[in-house]
Amino acid sequence: MPVVGRYQETPPERRRTAGRNLTIFKSLILAGLLAITFYGMLDRGLSGTERWLPIAAAILGVVFVTLFIVDYFADMPRIAWVLVGLLSVLVAVKGLSLTWSISRVESVQELVRSSMYLATFALAAASLSSRRLVRPFIDGLNLIAGAVAGYGILQKVRPVEYPSSSPDRVSVDSTLGYANTVAVVAGMGIALGLARMTQLKNPVVRGIYAALILVFGTVLYLTFSRGGLLALGLGLVVLFALGGSRLQMLVNLLLVSGPLAWLLVTTRTIVTLFEYEPSESLRTAEGTTFAIYLAIAAMLAFLSQAIYAALIGRYELGPAAHRLLGVSAVIAILAGAGVSGYMLFGGQQGSNESSGVFPNLQERAEDAGGWVPYFASDLRLRYWKVAWEAWRERPLTGTGAGTFEYVWQENRPGFGSAEHVYSVYLEQGIETGVVAFLAFLGFAVLLIGYAVRAAWRAKPGDEAGERKVLLAGLTAAVVVYLTSSALEWHWYIPPSTIFFFALAGVAVKYASGTARDT
Repeated sequence: MPVVGRYQETPPERRRTAGRNLTIFKSLILAGLLAITFYGMLDRGLSGTERWLPIAAAILGVVFVTLFIVDYFADMPRIAWVLVGLLSVLVAVKGLSLTWSISRVESVQELVRSSMYLATFALAAASLSSRRLVRPFIDGLNLIAGAVAGYGILQKVRPVEYPSSSPDRVSVDSTLGYANTVAVVAGMGIALGLARMTQLKNPVVRGIYAALILVFGTVLYLTFSRGGLLALGLGLVVLFALGGSRLQMLVNLLLVSGPLAWLLVTTRTIVTLFEYEPSESLRTAEGTTFAIYLAIAAMLAFLSQAIYAALIGRYELGPAAHRLLGVSAVIAILAGAGVSGYMLFGGQQGSNESSGVFPNLQERAEDAGGWVPYFASDLRLRYWKVAWEAWRERPLTGTGAGTFEYVWQENRPGFGSAEHVYSVYLEQGIETGVVAFLAFLGFAVLLIGYAVRAAWRAKPGDEAGERKVLLAGLTAAVVVYLTSSALEWHWYIPPSTIFFFALAGVAVKYASGTARDT
């Protein structure tokens, strides 16, 4: 006898319902990773164990829960499992280093920190359930980078209320407390933003992205991070080499570069942007002046991009117009590179009034004996030399995870203190030996190689062309972070590294093509 008012799902319907629920849950997990990163970026970069340890516990707890959810990791591509395996080797070696570490407390903290990064990568790779989520995911990453850049702008616009905590009290260190990490976040934002803007159709949204990229460029400049500029340069090379619609991407970059160059030229005489000024009234007044110029430049970037997007949406350029636009863009790039290179590296001799568009960068480079010595400065050379000598003594095991601070205290040539090697790769070797070093290096090389290969093979076209551009942007952002990490210690600023591993996980899943279209 049939039961009135009761509906029983058939097995296929039940599977579809379970699949929809799993997709929704994965989307929430991915959004949660973005929310955690956003919170960490704004909470003083999660500096101090008391700040980042609860975040680590939350991420590891989520991974533990997902292990009991059927098929949560079922669609992870093989390459993602290989990368997870390499990170697992790194974490396992750091765990084993507790048996020989010269400081077990530091080693335990480093073990938990590395486990958090491994969990973030695995969650991101598993949680991208649809290709359509890549666009809002990139938007979320740009929102996070925009928040960091926005606080950095406040440090220049309202320097009394939002002072910089950097050693020179001038460089923008935003909420992260370290200017070079702010630079790499801004650099990743530029790469992601340029790729996202290129495949957008809405003129208003493209204009907003143009203004945001201008802010990223301004903040990157005001960090005075030459390593950040180098990493961004390599990232842009990767972006243009792999991405489709290169001409449009180049025009988009030029439309942002014009207002940005105008801003830098116009504000080069604002002394408080480059030198610490004790007078609060002068800092406030010049901060207001800088805010006006920045607003004008952002509006110019917005309008130029919006008008350009509206025109290309209405009129289709012919082959001759494409060639003319391409030649004009190349000429503008070469001219801009020549002028910038002259002002940066070369030749500004004479009065202070003609110190160039980048006076502070040039002065700092000259103080250090040029730009090249920056990447092998006395401090970095000392750190690397001490680390290398310690690694040679213990090539297989290292001194224990997170222990370079104590190695430096025992072997330092002077009296300065140091907690990190200023190279994430070298730090893995000196602290946990050759196996951990090769595991992390293998992760970086394999990640970049796989993403580059996938972006290169992606065919230009309507939907495929969008995937090619977005994948090129994700790959470029990965290159920016991993390049900068060779000279810095971003690893120990958790939100920036969570940002990277979440991005890397999504990039691998998107590159593999296993994410569904819906």
